[in-house]
Amino acid sequence: MGPVISAKELKSAQAFHGNVCLGLPLGLRAGHEALQALEVSRAKDKELVAIVEIAPEQFSHCFLDGIQWITGCTRGKNNLQLNPVGKFALTLVEISRHAAVRVSYQAAFLEEFLNWPPVAAKWKRQKDFKPEAGEIDRHINDLLTRPASEMFSITHYENYPVVSPTMDWTHERCAGCGELVLGSYTHFLGKEALCPACWGQRVHAKRAEGRD
Repeated sequence: MGPVISAKELKSAQAFHGNVCLGLPLGLRAGHEALQALEVSRAKDKELVAIVEIAPEQFSHCFLDGIQWITGCTRGKNNLQLNPVGKFALTLVEISRHAAVRVSYQAAFLEEFLNWPPVAAKWKRQKDFKPEAGEIDRHINDLLTRPASEMFSITHYENYPVVSPTMDWTHERCAGCGELVLGSYTHFLGKEALCPACWGQRVHAKRAEGRD
């Protein structure tokens, strides 16, 4: 089996991410398998939604950039959502059909991945670790060529519910800092509209006064 993406595409993804690592292709491969299983192409706009289960403190968070690059679902377009439950998994949804697939890495493969020397050096905090010549490239090639059946569990869904955030176009001028703040994030103290930061300062100041 050849790589699921070309060398040119890999370089483009690495340039987007900012460095060469193993977490990025982990996301690229998962996103590729989700697109294949759902039988769709990379999103041009908001026709797909990716729901990613990685947690903020999770190792190899670069996984998220791989998902964004290959699926076309991004935080900026608001069609990449986070469900942080600490897993290397994503659900890809095609909005028009309400069809979805959940792609998750099998435990056995992730346990192997964790023990690859360049990855193990990260969680073992071996700051002086230096990979052998070509070692990173070999692991990247493995991630992009190994049969999917040895890496993933894939579940299909019909009539998958997707809740998109409701856009809020209202704004208020904060009486404290003078900046505009989204209406749904505005606090009112009496008749004054305050952003969260200024509201917190006012409330804490009043509590301090009350203790005196």
